[in-house]
Amino acid sequence: MDSANGHQATDQPTEDKGAEDTRTATPDQPRPPSAADIDRAVAAFARSPRPVRLRCGVQRYGWGDRTFIPSMLGQPTPASEPQAELWVGDHPNLPSVAELDDAPVPLDQLIDAQPEAVLGRQTVRRYGAQLPFLFKVLSAAAPLSIQAHPNRTQAVVGFARESDAGLPLSDPRRNYQDPNHKPELLVALTDFHALRGFRPLSEIDRELKRHPSLGGLAARLGGCRRGLEALYATFMRIPQPEVDRLLAPVIADCATRASDPSDTEAERCRWLLRADMLHGAHGQHDRGLLSFLLLNLVHLRPGEAIFLPAGELHSYLDGAGLELMANSNNVLRGGLTNKHIDVDALLSVLRVDPKPAQVLHPVADDGDSETTRYDPPVEEFALRILTPRRVHAAHIGRDGPTLGLVLEGSDLALTAGESTLALSTGDAFLIPAGVEADLCVEPGARIALATVGAGAGAGAPG
Repeated sequence: MDSANGHQATDQPTEDKGAEDTRTATPDQPRPPSAADIDRAVAAFARSPRPVRLRCGVQRYGWGDRTFIPSMLGQPTPASEPQAELWVGDHPNLPSVAELDDAPVPLDQLIDAQPEAVLGRQTVRRYGAQLPFLFKVLSAAAPLSIQAHPNRTQAVVGFARESDAGLPLSDPRRNYQDPNHKPELLVALTDFHALRGFRPLSEIDRELKRHPSLGGLAARLGGCRRGLEALYATFMRIPQPEVDRLLAPVIADCATRASDPSDTEAERCRWLLRADMLHGAHGQHDRGLLSFLLLNLVHLRPGEAIFLPAGELHSYLDGAGLELMANSNNVLRGGLTNKHIDVDALLSVLRVDPKPAQVLHPVADDGDSETTRYDPPVEEFALRILTPRRVHAAHIGRDGPTLGLVLEGSDLALTAGESTLALSTGDAFLIPAGVEADLCVEPGARIALATVGAGAGAGAPG
């Protein structure tokens, strides 16, 4: 909807991602562009590619915050519904809309019509007619599901298997929405809490032995990775009454520990109790609660980041951040959700590599002290953050497609040739491959730039 400062976002409901838009124009609204209007706008863009403003959609998942994203978009807060994720990209579940000469064109359709004009020949050859990455702002007020994502081979096989079985993409039993892997980078914009990756075996062993009801699971651990795999698989497959019997004493113990300032695991206990409050009912406890004992608990400060490779079990608990990933929406869940859980599918992609969590910090961009970058160890994407300390004209784009998002700032100007876009906080834009643009910014602005990655480096570990 239109906001006070002119930003537009397409709200996307949680349960109906593919709903058809049946709204029609009224006398107070501009006439929707015709197919001929769109064709002319796309042809004009192809003749002279230029930066394009993007109108981006918002996913209203139930765990979403009601303030951060609406505030960024200049909309009233708190919102009437959760605003969980702002999607910037061409994923068919919620493509951004490119504003071409007053003719709005969904970005996936623009790329289908003119792939090389948007992506460049090299990107098209490598990834086909789609962006290799998906860019989001994520804002969580409650824990997301315990989840992991497949690698590329697993995604191709899983997507084909479910498609051959006749499961439509809208079927809630579906695990694979596309045939792509989903490594992802999360950069904190606020204080951000997450579970990610299995803890060192010694920490897991110590935690399980604290709880007599979990003694049988502790015996399975055996101080080795294969023992941890067996432990987790066993717990995920036991009947619900047994889950309740094992977890009830753990929850009671955490209720005592959560308020003990001398207990180094008090914060972990508080998160477990909060998750149980949200997902437990009638004496039943969600089996995802065990993950609070098995996984690393991470607290990111603004600017810090984590990278999640395929198969890494995780859950985002609270906070706002930039999320950049391969262009996929494949999620295998293991708890803390009312959505479909396929235990066998989750276990088949799970990566069990018990070790402390690594936190990434940005590094200075070569030759530019006002730009920092995150280079995760994947070829599909990289992220730069521009934070000028003076009036600054940055040269961006050219080597490949760039998606940009203004995190803070007003009166910004993005110029390429005779084309200029006026930008402010919450505005998103596309710079096509082969186009070099000048971004004139004021001190205090922050602009995030998502680009195709080089596949080398993973930031500076902390």
